[in-house]
Amino acid sequence: MPIVRIEESVHRSAAQKHAVVETVYACLREVFGVSDEELQARYQCFAPEDFRSPGDRAHYLHVQITVFEGRTLPTKRRLYRLLSERLGALLDLPEDAVLVLLDEHPAQNWGMRGGLAACDIDFGYAVNV
Repeated sequence: MPIVRIEESVHRSAAQKHAVVETVYACLREVFGVSDEELQARYQCFAPEDFRSPGDRAHYLHVQITVFEGRTLPTKRRLYRLLSERLGALLDLPEDAVLVLLDEHPAQNWGMRGGLAACDIDFGYAVNV
């Protein structure tokens, strides 16, 4: 059940934003094995004066992904590497200009689908990968 938030200060076209979201989704499907049904994203562009990046970099992309807890460190490392490589190539950014923040929560802390606890729902994919 990934919830993706993408933030930056570079104004991009609708097609570019769509490509960024689809790239993040492709990485989540490939590494975490999540289904398309559960993916959701928000893309926010800030005015330069409202966004300070580390070192005041001109190009910096922040990707926050909220998920159920349970993935192993090697799996997380694979996701971080893949996102940095693919987003860097897509946007012509240095790979170190991409920050990925994985925000994990127990499935019992998610209420969804009409008031069910996520731990009571079969999503069709494993979390402990």
